[in-house]
Amino acid sequence: MKEYDRYQDIPQKYRWKLDDILENKTFDEWLAEYEKLVRARIEIKDSKYDSIESYLEDVKLDEQATIIAFKLHNYSSNWRNTNVTDTQANTAVQKFTTLYSQLKSELGSEENRFFVHIDKMKQWKDDPRLKDYKRDMEDLIDSYEHKLSDDVENYLIKTSIGNPNPHNVFAILTNSELDFGVITTSKNKKIKLTPVNRSKLLKSNDEAVRKGAYKNYISAFAKHKNTLAELLYQHFKKQQVEAKVRKYNSTVEFLTHSDRVSDEILQKLYEQVSNRKSVFKKFNKYHKIFYKQRFKSTMHDWDATRDLVNVKTEYSIEEAKDLVTKALEPFGDEYINQIKKALTQNWVDFMSAKGKRSGAYSIGSSYGIEKKYILMNFNGTLKSVSTLAHELGHSMHSYYSDTRQSLNLSQYPIFLAEIASVFNELMLFDYLLKNSHDDKLKFTILTDVINGFIGTVMRQVEWSNYEYNLFAAIEDDQPVNNWSAISKLYFENSKKYSLKSNPKYNEEKTIASVYVPHFYYSFYVYKYAIGQLSANYFFAQYKKHGSAALQSYINNFLSAGSSDYPINILNKVGIDLTSESFYADGFTYVAELIDEWIKLGKKIFKVN
Repeated sequence: MKEYDRYQDIPQKYRWKLDDILENKTFDEWLAEYEKLVRARIEIKDSKYDSIESYLEDVKLDEQATIIAFKLHNYSSNWRNTNVTDTQANTAVQKFTTLYSQLKSELGSEENRFFVHIDKMKQWKDDPRLKDYKRDMEDLIDSYEHKLSDDVENYLIKTSIGNPNPHNVFAILTNSELDFGVITTSKNKKIKLTPVNRSKLLKSNDEAVRKGAYKNYISAFAKHKNTLAELLYQHFKKQQVEAKVRKYNSTVEFLTHSDRVSDEILQKLYEQVSNRKSVFKKFNKYHKIFYKQRFKSTMHDWDATRDLVNVKTEYSIEEAKDLVTKALEPFGDEYINQIKKALTQNWVDFMSAKGKRSGAYSIGSSYGIEKKYILMNFNGTLKSVSTLAHELGHSMHSYYSDTRQSLNLSQYPIFLAEIASVFNELMLFDYLLKNSHDDKLKFTILTDVINGFIGTVMRQVEWSNYEYNLFAAIEDDQPVNNWSAISKLYFENSKKYSLKSNPKYNEEKTIASVYVPHFYYSFYVYKYAIGQLSANYFFAQYKKHGSAALQSYINNFLSAGSSDYPINILNKVGIDLTSESFYADGFTYVAELIDEWIKLGKKIFKVN
């Protein structure tokens, strides 16, 4: 698929129309309107607490300013992402971010003012005029018991700019300074290994390349294992200290409190996923059998992602649009009409160009913006078709939340963000499996879905359990401030998720304990697993109950926004994260896919 030298050369029908965001005004006109509204808020920032009417006046001003901020942010940042070196686009981004920061500084801490008037706010929260803000107010009231003194809070705010950012340190080390070495091919050609080309090299038909990519990558991190272990420990320790001084029962409670995720839910997740791992024994067994039959050699660790079949299928953008539209038709008229609008009215920026941001996304903060824009770098592969379905899932989640909820309740939390997108992928794969007569294509699709489940559920839960245990060890003052202790803690946890009956400690394989980027943020990877399992649940309901299940999904999940805590939203659509049946259904679905994959593999590779 062609990459254009200049963004402007991409056909207009495959570019988004960002000017629609501005609604016939200029960027600077919106900027002036935004400043006017925020300055009006600054004038009443203290007096608004004099009466509930004054407070409501500020709420309305804030809503108007927020919608304009969404426009300014999405227009400027998405314009820049089509060409990150564009001077005008970068100037627009800078103008908005500078004004935003300046006004935020002048407005000061709303939270602190709220706490000064907390007794009054406890009464006002029940006023029906503030019903859309009641939960936010209750959350602030609840957080008051974890608040430190004003002097300490102000000190933390003012000194936060000087705090080291562990993820930035990790990213600089791994993306810029780590030397992954050179791989020598079987024909004595030299290839420089990087994090970018690693996945491609692991699929090479040259074993020397695959083995080199696997070994060199691990070795590069192993050389810095002590530094990384110290960085990780300090990151976890800092969070543990803050949780303790803010009087939370544990660090994990501190990090999950905003979503109201209980320890019971986490323990059930760890227990159920660990207990059901045996589903993948057949998959691993036949993966090795098919590999040996296909390549006449034994499979090693560095062979795990090598393609067993070659499917030379390339899709045009128009073919991708048609496939996705047909796959999503069961969602009904309103849903599919919005999909058609997205694909024909320039919601999607399809093509690659020099200077354009890589990857794909659907915009956030979209309330008040009709088009839920999508950036892609479409390359004609099945993965690109799947990515289009995935991003449209995000956009449709935004569409329903924005049109069914008020501004303050419209933005669905990260906890729920991947469910709609993964569900759309499952609908696409289901359509392709039912309508394809190519066994190799079906085998490839099933391989991707099964490996996706392993990566999103099994691996993320194992990693989350490790993070949980590391926090617990630090809270218990265990000496885990070194590589040896951290790697052994990682290994002990991994045994719960291993398919081997008696796994042995292997330092090389425990390097993951310090090289996973997620670990250098805050505790959240368990959300990916819950998202995948929830998408599987919705898909299973659709297969059982048809359109009625899809309408319930649209009305009670996609339309819910942030109208309740994420756990409660899931409960309302029948998902109980403490129920064994929820996990059983998800793993039963994958077991069925594995059986179909084995059946196809036996046919393709002529295995009895």
